[in-house]
Amino acid sequence: MPPASATKASDKAQACKKLTTILQKEYGKSVPKLKLPVLETMLFAVCLEDNPWDRAEAGYEQLLKSYFDLNEIRVSSVGELESTLGDLKKADWKGLRIRSILRFVFESTYSFDFEKLSKLTLESAQKRLKKIDYLSPFVSSFTMQQVLGSHVICLDHCTHRAAIHLGIVPPDSSIEDASDFLKAGVRKADAFGFTHLLRCFATDPKFESRIEDDYDEEEFDVLQVEKRLATLKAPRKRKPAKKVPAKTEKKADAKKKSSSVKKAPATKASTSGKAAAKTTPKAKATKKPAAKATKPATKKKVVRKKK
Repeated sequence: MPPASATKASDKAQACKKLTTILQKEYGKSVPKLKLPVLETMLFAVCLEDNPWDRAEAGYEQLLKSYFDLNEIRVSSVGELESTLGDLKKADWKGLRIRSILRFVFESTYSFDFEKLSKLTLESAQKRLKKIDYLSPFVSSFTMQQVLGSHVICLDHCTHRAAIHLGIVPPDSSIEDASDFLKAGVRKADAFGFTHLLRCFATDPKFESRIEDDYDEEEFDVLQVEKRLATLKAPRKRKPAKKVPAKTEKKADAKKKSSSVKKAPATKASTSGKAAAKTTPKAKATKKPAAKATKPATKKKVVRKKK
């Protein structure tokens, strides 16, 4: 497999453009719009990770309706937040990240106003976000894209797996490396629309399980994206059964036959034989001649003299 660094930027752009055209026919050209404050944008990004857009919107609205304000969400337990976000995938991690974000913002500003992030430089904003515990690469890059207009490709687990199976990112790449790899093939103005279409494909029930399959190792070539997509749309190929050698087959049949035959119960004769073996007299020991019995000594009669 040639190294990913050998892939030309023009080939990346051609592959991404071809994929965009195909997916637009399946899922449409409309792109959702998001206009939220900085902190709420981060909370929505947590809900969006590994989920379809409409389900993330429903989960985000459910989160805000279930609690009085953001402070109540901050002091809630992870288990309570998990039950609130139960319709979303990985709700436990989402509850942990939402609480962590709210705690960080409140402890650093004593409020829930995080608009200062939008006034920072890209480098300063990235350093700021890295201080938040449990923040995923997707939430960080989504925030940078929506708040600061950064040119990033926002990938989470499901979109990363889809990109690997489509052959547009190296199969051994991490989420961060895959995002950087695609950056050269997607224009800044098209980045959000491209990742949205990729999300539609990755969360489509027809392909959700397919993208979790092991990647079929082939020669890495981004220009094979159309062929890769056709492979994912086709039914799964059944793996041929392994041929068992004739000798092992005979042994297996013999084992089956021997296990199917029940062991015969022990016969009475055998048990009686054992009993007989126990009762068989031992060889007579030679008796020593008995000693002659001695006569008992006779008592002498005492004769009293007459006076």
